[in-house]
Amino acid sequence: MAKLTSKGQITVPREVRERLGLKQGDGLVFEIQGDTITLETPQEDNPFTAFIGTLPALPTDARTYWREQRDGDDSG
Repeated sequence: MAKLTSKGQITVPREVRERLGLKQGDGLVFEIQGDTITLETPQEDNPFTAFIGTLPALPTDARTYWREQRDGDDSG
């Protein structure tokens, strides 16, 4: 059981924090369905995270890479 403070805050019990792997500064999502409230850890906020690792790595010499991409055009 947790008590609500005058500011509308609660302390998440240790068992719940440990079970969810929560640490200071982490967020929680409250999902309400009828009379039931479910706490969940939020999904990754950055929509681009799913794309990490999907593109080939650039060579260390980016100028060479872009020259090759332009079919050898050395105008830049």
